[in-house]
Amino acid sequence: MAEVPEVETIVRDLRQAVVGRTIRATEVLLPAAVRFPTVEEFATLLTERVVLESRRRAKYILLTLSDDLLLAIHFALWGTVALVPTAQPRLPETLIVWHLDQEQDLRLIDKLGYARSAVGPPGILAEKLDLNSLGPEALDPDFNVDALARQLLRRKGVLKSVLLNQRVLAGLGNRDTDESLWLAGIDPRRSAASLTPDELTRLHAGIKKMLEEGIALRGTQRDLFGVKGQAVHRRYIFEKTREPCPRCSTPIAYIRIGGRNTFYCPGCQR
Repeated sequence: MAEVPEVETIVRDLRQAVVGRTIRATEVLLPAAVRFPTVEEFATLLTERVVLESRRRAKYILLTLSDDLLLAIHFALWGTVALVPTAQPRLPETLIVWHLDQEQDLRLIDKLGYARSAVGPPGILAEKLDLNSLGPEALDPDFNVDALARQLLRRKGVLKSVLLNQRVLAGLGNRDTDESLWLAGIDPRRSAASLTPDELTRLHAGIKKMLEEGIALRGTQRDLFGVKGQAVHRRYIFEKTREPCPRCSTPIAYIRIGGRNTFYCPGCQR
């Protein structure tokens, strides 16, 4: 599942292996994979652009290109990108191919077909993708307990749903939210505004731990070079319904919150 650790791993790989390279041509194999502009404009705009920078905002990969363009890639659930020789046969689930210099391709791959890309001037792209309304990044050095408190304590919604609201906290996904709440020992059904200072401290630590460990292990998917990450998708409780809690041995429970699958321990997340 492509959450922040998986996306951040790819962003860093792109910084290492693709920044400074030139996009010679673009092939769109699934037209729906291009959010905007048109498929023809998308391919034309990218021709002979140099990749200048690779960064992440929430779960978007943002590649700064020459001539004031920004290329955005979003993996959705299971998408990824692979850097491979141009001569290598394409997987059936390949959505877009960016032909780079040095006889290499950058390929957007998604077995479900949900991954998307877009290109345009930075301001227009940020407006269309609503990037400016995103909340703070949990991995930002300035994101401390006080910053988390400011984002949560004015929200009366259910905690799990509030944490998944990208305008509250950018990039936290379903898996890492459940795992962070388990680490903090907090029930996902709580009101966000009800957290105590101690609970906020534990939640902040849980979020940082989950994301930093996931990145250190290079995520759960294959990286840009095809190497499988060492992080475990089902780390502590996620998708472990009825299995014993690693902390108190209570069977893990499954519920739906805001339409999202949610896993928690009724014994130690009270």
